[in-house]
Order: sequence, then C-alpha cells, then structure tokens
Amino acid sequence: MASNKSAEIEIIRYTDHYREQSMEVLRKSFFLNEMVCIGAEVDLTPQAQKDLEQLCLDVANGGVSMIARHIPSDTIIGVSFNVLQTPSGPEDSNYFEQFRDTKCKTDSSRALMNYMITMDAKVNLFERFNVNCLLEIMFLATLPNYEGQGAGTRLVAESVRLAEELKSGKAVPTTPRKGSGEFDKPQLVSALFTSRISQRVGEKVGFTVINQVPHSEFVYKGKTFTDRIGPEHPFSTLVVKHI
Repeated sequence: MASNKSAEIEIIRYTDHYREQSMEVLRKSFFLNEMVCIGAEVDLTPQAQKDLEQLCLDVANGGVSMIARHIPSDTIIGVSFNVLQTPSGPEDSNYFEQFRDTKCKTDSSRALMNYMITMDAKVNLFERFNVNCLLEIMFLATLPNYEGQGAGTRLVAESVRLAEELKSGKAVPTTPRKGSGEFDKPQLVSALFTSRISQRVGEKVGFTVINQVPHSEFVYKGKTFTDRIGPEHPFSTLVVKHI
C-alpha cells in the first residue's frame, strides 16, 4: 500500500503556481515541528513565521527549489527550499546575514537565522572542498499526514539530481542570477539536518557528516534549544554530498 501511495506523489521544480500551497506546508509542518523552529520559538511567534516565509519566497526566486505534489488531489505535500550559495568576500555579509539584518522583524526569526549563520561559519565548505558554488538544502518539510511515505527522502534525492544537472548544464535555474542567462554551477550539495528523522534521510541519500553540533550550544531567551526540543534530537549535523 505504501508503494501505491508513493506512486501518487511526484517531485517537481517549484513554481509560483504552487506558492500558497508551499507556504501552507511551512505553516502546518516546518514552523511547528522543525527542531530549530522549536528551539527559537518560531512555532510560538506568528511574525517570525512570516519573516521566514519571506526568506523562502526570496530563495524560491532562485529557481532551484523542489516540491512534492500529490497527483490525485493536485496538493503540495512537501517542500525543499534550496539556494545556490557562493563565497562572500571577507568584508561582505553573506545572504543569510543580509536577510537577518534587513528582513527579520522578531528576535525569534533572528535567532533561527543566527543558528544557520553560526552553523555555516563553523566549516568553510568552499575552502575545505575547493568549490566556488554549492546548492544548500535550506528548509525541508512534509505535511504531517504524508510523513512516512518517502516524500522527504525523494525531495532530497531530487535536489541532488537537480544540482548534478545544473553542474552539467542539462538544467538551469528558472531565474538565472547573472546577465545573459549565466549562472553559478554547483559542485557540492550541503544541508543542515536538525532531527534524527532528517539525519536518516541524509544517510539514505548518501550524504557525509562534516560537523555535529549539540543543540545545547544555542540559546534563546535564557534557554538552550535543547531545553525546548528535548533529548530525542540532541544535535544538528552539517552534511555534504559531492556531485
């Protein structure tokens, strides 16, 4: 039966046609259940959720995000908001820092962005792997009613496949950043996985763990993320996959 359900789900590139449904996946799943959202109280802060919706919409404009569509009902049941990252100069703030400083209206959303910025800064993937562009799987979520049907794993696997096709020139972002249709071609895929569930997805798809950081290291309003998350998901991992 599970395989029949899985066959009813297709993984496609994000388009604005599914914008509102994709935001609903964030509202019903990611913001409420994702570990770092809980740690930074995004689950309790409606404005923080709006801030992060804007982040996802900005990222989606880059044209490398993926969505899972339940074919019979034409419903989006899963999302993977992905972003092409390139090194920032020593004096420049990176994309996430710029968003935090210009778009975040709450301490809660800033705390989540600070988590991402801190995790990214612990290992310079560009220097370590001698690459000048990577595709980062930023926010991954599946609607609760569709969990356990493999949609998350397929979203990650298809994001990797898209990165491979971008690298080879078989695919292009739907909105190239550079003039004349040029774009940065990824040489690596990275992700921050914050729960044992997403970490198992990474293992299935063949990612390598580069760094592991306990959630107790991050503090919001006098409590560690672990205090809010609980002991079941004790750490985040930075993972990569070569393409």
